[in-house]
Amino acid sequence: MEVLFNEQDLVDSICIYIAVKESIEPQQVEVDLEFHPSLGFAASTLALGRATRLYEQDIIDAVAVYLQDYHQFIADHLQVNLSFSEKDGFTASIQVLNN
Repeated sequence: MEVLFNEQDLVDSICIYIAVKESIEPQQVEVDLEFHPSLGFAASTLALGRATRLYEQDIIDAVAVYLQDYHQFIADHLQVNLSFSEKDGFTASIQVLNN
């Protein structure tokens, strides 16, 4: 099975991920997604005046945690592939693996 995330889904996942770490509400987190051809994916977050930088693996972890906590997927059975295009913006394709 494949699950597709659009840019808003990725932002929501990161907001929840940071909110859990900081013990705050997801609405208190601001996210700016970034893609650099040579450096890959990153996100800058701002929560209660504190800035945090997330890198590609952190974003993948945020998606897995979101799917596990909110939709009962098994995080270890998810393969998350991030992508960026001018047309579609930031997206993710999540493969749900058997076993």
